[in-house]
Amino acid sequence: MRRQIQELEANRVTIPVAAGADTLELARLRNEVSQLRIQSGEVAALRAQVAEAAQLRGQLAKATRDLAFTENALADTTKLSSDELQQLKEEAHSVACVNNLKQIGLAAWRWAKDHGNVFPSDFVTMKQELTTPKILLCPADPAAIPVTEWSQLNPSLISYRMNPGGISDPAAPLATCSIHEHSLLTDGSVHRQ
Repeated sequence: MRRQIQELEANRVTIPVAAGADTLELARLRNEVSQLRIQSGEVAALRAQVAEAAQLRGQLAKATRDLAFTENALADTTKLSSDELQQLKEEAHSVACVNNLKQIGLAAWRWAKDHGNVFPSDFVTMKQELTTPKILLCPADPAAIPVTEWSQLNPSLISYRMNPGGISDPAAPLATCSIHEHSLLTDGSVHRQ
């Protein structure tokens, strides 16, 4: 019996010690879980930064390609003589002039449709059909003063000449550029000089 009492006393002592050890182990494990959660958040933040860095690398690569393209285009431009550059500028002005005349032709047709198939006698008459007064100024016209509103337009400075009349003759000129001598015909086509 004495032996059993000694064993019980020995067990009593170890039980509280074991319970204390479990509490310490549980606290250690909780601390470790807390640390792992913090590290998990840091890993997620790092993954987001890596994704952002990859996106920035892609943008940088595109910008580098765009810059190389621009530099090549600039290098090609600098290889042109001043006469070649002037010729390119004149051609661009001529193309823009043709575009203006085509827009004038469309506006004139819209106006004529509402007015008994007769074209307007001047450009200002059909200003409601024109999108902007800039269309009435040839880009090559040195006397043209850039305007954005109809109130700014001086009709005497319009680059194109209007030839009013009916729509019966599709080959009749409706308007002509005073600079390039391009002709807008009543059928809406433009003949370049």
